[in-house]
Amino acid sequence: MRPYKNIVLLFAALATSVAVADATDDLILLDQQWGESGWPSGFVSEDVISIGPAGIVGFNEMVADADAEAEAEADREEAYVVSGYQVKFLSDDIAVMVHTAAGSSPHSDLHVFQKLGDTWLVMANAAAPITQ
Repeated sequence: MRPYKNIVLLFAALATSVAVADATDDLILLDQQWGESGWPSGFVSEDVISIGPAGIVGFNEMVADADAEAEAEADREEAYVVSGYQVKFLSDDIAVMVHTAAGSSPHSDLHVFQKLGDTWLVMANAAAPITQ
């Protein structure tokens, strides 16, 4: 009976690691889509807690910041270039992501994602400018 139990545990561990790897790729793609769109809607929870250059902000301030950034970027046509993705799962439905973004305003981001139903949303966010 013991070899059977070990085989079952091995397959369970493999299945779990594949699921986490798939979720990691999904979260990275989601972050890239958010970065390319520039808008928090559909990516960020409406009760998000966020820290940015202006201090602690919520969803409405993130939308206002996105509006201002869209106007500033209208002339630049700049690609969203991100590197250094790291994702750590705290549970099956909560993950923390960090990465850096290049461009005219280089910064590092930290996102806390939560899966609500079939949808991952950013519940907490922090961004810090990269100074050189």
